[in-house]
Amino acid sequence: MTQTSPEEAITLLRSFLTKNPGTKFFRLQWVDYSGVIRTRIVTRKRCEEFAAGSDHYSVAGNCLRMAILFIPQYYGEDPQEWRLCPDWTSLKPCEFAPGHASVMCFVAQAEAPDPFARCPRHLLSNVLKQFQADHQSNFLLGFEIEFVLLDDELNLVNSLDSIGAYSLTAGLRGRNLIMMEEIVSALEAAGIPVYHFHVEIPDQLEIALAPLPPMEAIDAYMFAQEAIRAIGIRHEVRVSLAPRPVLKGPQNGCHVHMSMNPPKSPTAFIEGIMHKMKSLCALGMPTYDSYCRVVEDGAGLWIGWGHQNRDLPVRRISDNRWELRFADCTSNMYLLMAAVVLAGAAGVTQEAKSLRWKDCHKELFGLTEADLATFGILERMPNSFTAALEAAKRDEDLKKWIGEEIFTQYVRLKEKEMEALHTMTDETRRRRSLVFF
Repeated sequence: MTQTSPEEAITLLRSFLTKNPGTKFFRLQWVDYSGVIRTRIVTRKRCEEFAAGSDHYSVAGNCLRMAILFIPQYYGEDPQEWRLCPDWTSLKPCEFAPGHASVMCFVAQAEAPDPFARCPRHLLSNVLKQFQADHQSNFLLGFEIEFVLLDDELNLVNSLDSIGAYSLTAGLRGRNLIMMEEIVSALEAAGIPVYHFHVEIPDQLEIALAPLPPMEAIDAYMFAQEAIRAIGIRHEVRVSLAPRPVLKGPQNGCHVHMSMNPPKSPTAFIEGIMHKMKSLCALGMPTYDSYCRVVEDGAGLWIGWGHQNRDLPVRRISDNRWELRFADCTSNMYLLMAAVVLAGAAGVTQEAKSLRWKDCHKELFGLTEADLATFGILERMPNSFTAALEAAKRDEDLKKWIGEEIFTQYVRLKEKEMEALHTMTDETRRRRSLVFF
């Protein structure tokens, strides 16, 4: 069930330990359907046994469909054995937790006809291999991670060095600067290149990761989330990446920068994404509060793309570099990017058809619906998760692309989450979300 042979796994582990001899504990990590990173910590001896294939690590049957807004006693299945299958190529030292290392895992259902049928990470791995085989092209991804700092009452931190406005030094002159430097140091120690960090808007900071191949990039993004949170705690602040960490204040997104190498009809690729935007929102913005970002200079109000246009869900930076703005940290990024690649691939395959969407390089403010129509912009973005999920449920292509197992499990989980919201106030929901994000 492992993705590497025991011989390869042992070689990778021993090489890692030679470079990091002080490692005593290993964090076996996976990402559930709600975008939450889950962790089991084992000793070095047990990790060596897993790598050698003489032992395996079992987890609960609901390991991928763990609920974040309610107790997950919502539907039953027969007892099942699930296992974590470490991807030993993803080993990273945790400078923010000395003596620890992390490894990302695939999740497998033992004895199932297709053990990995419900694993988003495995899905993305296969999708990337197929795209490369079909189009002789690969991708690079980079992530812009937005976050805020909260105090022990879960309110925005109030300090002498208040986080000012876009790209001001205010907010990066005291403890915050030390914290950000420690985060960058931890990322670089793990082999994760950092593009930059800065103040995004009042009360919000951002770290941008440099581009990497997709699997490495998403692994790095998940590692960065934990590094940011852990180092924040050291500095006595709660770091939140949640889309709505406070009821009045900054809204956090996670912008994905994407390029194709060599480019294969990139405009047609984006056309494919446009056609599936409503369904993709159910994967990229998969919580109730995600839709506070359906605004200008957020995820956008209209379905379209434009050169350097931050008021639309996709911004073109250059002919072969795009920014996907319809995502936040509540997304399972492996699942979202698998669907994005498949939607884009469908656009490339159908390139012979005329392209509907044109480059909307104009500011949207003041444009009429007739003006927008000249750029092929005819539909609004979903204004709620319910609307996005209903679009996904009607989308037979999406169901086929990600597989019925993942599709069914994901939809059932999210439907139950939405049911639970009816009993919650905004503040209750916010505080519950902050436990996870």
